[in-house]
Amino acid sequence: MRRILIVDDERNVHYSFRRALAGEYEVESANDGEEALARLATAAPDVVLLDVKLPRIDGLEILRRIRDLHPELPVVVMTAFGTTETAIRATALAARDYLLKPVDVPALRKLLVELLPESEPPPLPTRAVDEVELVGESAALRDLCKWIGRAAAADTTVMITGESGTGKELVARAIHHHGTRRAGPLVAINCAAIPDNLLESELFGHERGAFTGAESARPGRFEQADGGSILLDEIGEMPPPLQAKLLRVLQSREVTRLGASQARSFDARLIASTNVDLEARVASGAFRSDLYYRLNVFRIHVPPLRERREDVLPLAACFLERERRRLGRSWPGFTAESERRLLQHSWPGNVRELENVVVQACLRTRGDRVTIDDLMLAPAAAGSGAETPSIASESDGEGSLGRLLDGFLAVHSGDAFERLERLIVARALEATGANQVRAARLLGISRNVLRHRMAKYTL
Repeated sequence: MRRILIVDDERNVHYSFRRALAGEYEVESANDGEEALARLATAAPDVVLLDVKLPRIDGLEILRRIRDLHPELPVVVMTAFGTTETAIRATALAARDYLLKPVDVPALRKLLVELLPESEPPPLPTRAVDEVELVGESAALRDLCKWIGRAAAADTTVMITGESGTGKELVARAIHHHGTRRAGPLVAINCAAIPDNLLESELFGHERGAFTGAESARPGRFEQADGGSILLDEIGEMPPPLQAKLLRVLQSREVTRLGASQARSFDARLIASTNVDLEARVASGAFRSDLYYRLNVFRIHVPPLRERREDVLPLAACFLERERRRLGRSWPGFTAESERRLLQHSWPGNVRELENVVVQACLRTRGDRVTIDDLMLAPAAAGSGAETPSIASESDGEGSLGRLLDGFLAVHSGDAFERLERLIVARALEATGANQVRAARLLGISRNVLRHRMAKYTL
């Protein structure tokens, strides 16, 4: 029978795991990090489930020490206070996965089946430093953070794909700041924003007199990124002649400035991003296939905002707080009607559009809350598919709650909406025996959003 070590300072957590996994796994317990390390010094289990918040020694520090003792031991991090920073740090330290408490047992069983047969070594561990915050509560964002952590630890070329405005540059910065080159610079250049005749000089540098106006020698972005990382944003817009030169630079790890005869070596990690379909560009001959394969080593896709609606309100709150500090205002937040409108919008411009909408609303509002009129968003089109998501059901009887709320939202707003929302949340908690995981699933929201609503309505 496979052995699982549970490291948590709450006795009920150990009891729950023993009860849930009895007969399938041999479950062992450690109440803190020191006890866990003592057990690991004598015999390693097959999997470790490690809580982040532990007495005396932080769980991520325990994870770092486990990596030193048993580099290939699968460790799953658990926390009741999920943040993107914790997810990235845990994954960069080679945690195999990251779970929110209370842990969903069927999902855990599925994860254990996936983990135990694995024989491949985890990514190299690395220490995390400066925060590069990614805001949100969706499962898609948690998965994204895991991929960022793995990319940070791997120190290889990364290709970031996604629509405009999804936050690809923020992902690149997170990879750099949580990677082994974080002490070096991150140099970014937008390949679509610089004219073709200047882009080569920007990338590779030039010597004095190399062209008209070159009054002094200047290092290019690759030289500037030596010891750190270079981000080539919108790489799909690079002209074909420059693609060939870039390929040669990546192969040789040397650059030759314009007007120079001697090459200069550099040591920088390459991160590329694009909002276009590079495979289609390769098929049409607009992008070199050999350069594409050189870039597409570790690929991360940033999903559009419409596919992670649970992140809309946390992002909006983050932007609102930033503007509150910048303008010296003290807005409590958004009205219920404006929050509902933010959730209804399809956000074709993604996070960048949401940021602009919140900034404009902060400049327009004259009240103590941001209202729907401040948002300057067109009404949601009927049948557009951008309506507020329905409450998910666990049975046909419970599904009637969702249909009731959907019908009510179509004709009401404001205080009436808040009263009904409180009733729906209370009924969901009652129907699930106050099980927050099941109640959140029933309502079609994340557990963190459910907790926010419970605090808001003192449930």
